[in-house]
Amino acid sequence: MELNVVAQDNQVRVEIAGNIDERGAEEMKRRFLDLDLAALKEVVLDFSGVTFIGSSGIGKLLLLYKNLAPHGGTVRIDNMSKDIYTMFKVVKLDKIFQISLAS
Repeated sequence: MELNVVAQDNQVRVEIAGNIDERGAEEMKRRFLDLDLAALKEVVLDFSGVTFIGSSGIGKLLLLYKNLAPHGGTVRIDNMSKDIYTMFKVVKLDKIFQISLAS
Protein backbone atom coordinates (compact mmCIF):
# COMPACT_ATOMS: atom_id res chain seq x y z
CA MET A 1 0.00 0.00 0.00
CA GLU A 2 1.19 3.50 -0.80
CA LEU A 3 0.24 6.74 0.95
CA ASN A 4 0.82 10.25 -0.29
CA VAL A 5 -0.01 13.01 2.21
CA VAL A 6 -0.52 16.55 0.92
CA ALA A 7 -1.12 19.27 3.51
CA GLN A 8 -2.68 22.59 2.57
CA ASP A 9 -3.65 25.14 5.25
CA ASN A 10 -6.12 23.41 7.59
CA GLN A 11 -6.82 20.49 5.23
CA VAL A 12 -4.88 17.30 4.49
CA ARG A 13 -5.43 15.08 1.46
CA VAL A 14 -4.26 11.48 1.74
CA GLU A 15 -4.02 9.56 -1.51
CA ILE A 16 -4.10 5.82 -0.87
CA ALA A 17 -3.21 3.10 -3.38
CA GLY A 18 -3.44 -0.63 -2.77
CA ASN A 19 -5.09 -2.84 -0.19
CA ILE A 20 -5.64 -1.53 3.32
CA ASP A 21 -4.90 -4.80 5.06
CA GLU A 22 -3.43 -5.15 8.56
CA ARG A 23 0.04 -3.91 7.53
CA GLY A 24 -1.46 -1.09 5.49
CA ALA A 25 -3.67 -0.10 8.41
CA GLU A 26 -0.65 0.20 10.71
CA GLU A 27 1.12 2.38 8.14
CA MET A 28 -1.99 4.54 7.85
CA LYS A 29 -2.10 4.91 11.64
CA ARG A 30 1.56 5.97 11.76
CA ARG A 31 0.93 8.61 9.09
CA PHE A 32 -2.21 9.86 10.84
CA LEU A 33 -0.28 10.25 14.11
CA ASP A 34 2.16 12.56 12.29
CA LEU A 35 -0.69 15.00 11.58
CA ASP A 36 -1.54 17.94 13.84
CA LEU A 37 -5.18 16.94 14.18
CA ALA A 38 -6.06 19.84 16.48
CA ALA A 39 -5.22 22.28 13.68
CA LEU A 40 -7.07 20.44 10.90
CA LYS A 41 -10.62 21.13 9.77
CA GLU A 42 -10.79 18.35 7.20
CA VAL A 43 -8.95 15.18 6.26
CA VAL A 44 -9.77 14.00 2.73
CA LEU A 45 -8.96 10.38 1.91
CA ASP A 46 -8.71 9.62 -1.80
CA PHE A 47 -9.76 5.98 -2.18
CA SER A 48 -9.43 5.90 -5.98
CA GLY A 49 -6.58 3.37 -5.68
CA VAL A 50 -8.09 1.30 -2.84
CA THR A 51 -9.38 -2.15 -3.81
CA PHE A 52 -9.82 -3.63 -0.33
CA ILE A 53 -10.13 -2.44 3.26
CA GLY A 54 -10.16 -4.84 6.19
CA SER A 55 -11.46 -4.43 9.71
CA SER A 56 -8.13 -3.09 10.98
CA GLY A 57 -8.22 -0.38 8.29
CA ILE A 58 -11.75 0.58 9.27
CA GLY A 59 -10.61 0.73 12.88
CA LYS A 60 -7.85 3.18 11.98
CA LEU A 61 -10.35 5.38 10.09
CA LEU A 62 -12.60 5.42 13.15
CA LEU A 63 -9.62 6.31 15.34
CA LEU A 64 -8.80 9.21 13.00
CA TYR A 65 -12.41 10.40 13.22
CA LYS A 66 -12.40 10.06 17.02
CA ASN A 67 -9.25 12.19 17.31
CA LEU A 68 -10.37 14.80 14.76
CA ALA A 69 -14.03 15.31 15.72
CA PRO A 70 -13.48 16.93 19.17
CA HIS A 71 -11.67 19.80 17.40
CA GLY A 72 -14.49 20.28 14.89
CA GLY A 73 -12.70 18.39 12.12
CA THR A 74 -14.29 16.07 9.58
CA VAL A 75 -13.19 13.07 7.52
CA ARG A 76 -14.25 12.87 3.89
CA ILE A 77 -13.63 9.86 1.64
CA ASP A 78 -13.54 10.55 -2.10
CA ASN A 79 -13.57 8.15 -5.06
CA MET A 80 -14.75 5.11 -3.13
CA SER A 81 -15.61 2.00 -5.15
CA LYS A 82 -19.20 0.77 -5.08
CA ASP A 83 -18.18 -2.51 -3.40
CA ILE A 84 -16.42 -0.78 -0.52
CA TYR A 85 -19.27 1.75 -0.24
CA THR A 86 -21.81 -1.08 0.06
CA MET A 87 -19.84 -2.54 2.96
CA PHE A 88 -19.52 0.89 4.64
CA LYS A 89 -23.27 1.42 4.23
CA VAL A 90 -24.13 -1.98 5.76
CA VAL A 91 -22.13 -1.16 8.90
CA LYS A 92 -23.46 2.42 8.89
CA LEU A 93 -20.09 4.09 8.37
CA ASP A 94 -21.77 6.31 5.77
CA LYS A 95 -23.32 8.09 8.79
CA ILE A 96 -19.87 8.96 10.18
CA PHE A 97 -17.87 9.76 7.05
CA GLN A 98 -18.77 12.01 4.13
CA ILE A 99 -18.41 9.66 1.16
CA SER A 100 -18.37 10.25 -2.59
CA LEU A 101 -18.29 7.39 -5.07
CA ALA A 102 -15.78 6.98 -7.87
CA SER A 103 -17.16 8.11 -11.21
